Amino acid sequence: MVGFVVVSHSKELAEAVINLANEMKKYNFPLINGSGTDGDFLGSNPLTIKESILKAKIDKGVLIFVDIGSSVLNTQVAIDFLADEGINTENIKIADAPLVEGLIAGVAINDEKADINSILDELKEFKTFSKLTY
Repeated sequence: MVGFVVVSHSKELAEAVINLANEMKKYNFPLINGSGTDGDFLGSNPLTIKESILKAKIDKGVLIFVDIGSSVLNTQVAIDFLADEGINTENIKIADAPLVEGLIAGVAINDEKADINSILDELKEFKTFSKLTY
């Protein structure tokens, strides 16, 4: 089982996605909102993300779901900050998956047997997943 962090430019959007994903949550694990900036402006902040990763960190690691652009960059910077502080970041990864669908699926399959790599493997199909059947 791993912990999760959601990083969006909008703290409110991330909270809504977390609320939706919680409907699929079967086990007790951290699901932390690492979004927004000081003053609640749109954007992301590496220091906020870093603290969220620390809150979500459990033995098998942390998987981070991001929306776009600087959320990815700032999450990478946050992971670098943790490494600079001597924290093992081997099991802290950014999910290359859609924010909403990826988080819901990740939460649904996160159990005692799951680790970072097994969840990332499951999420690979979302890179080519079509919502339409025609």
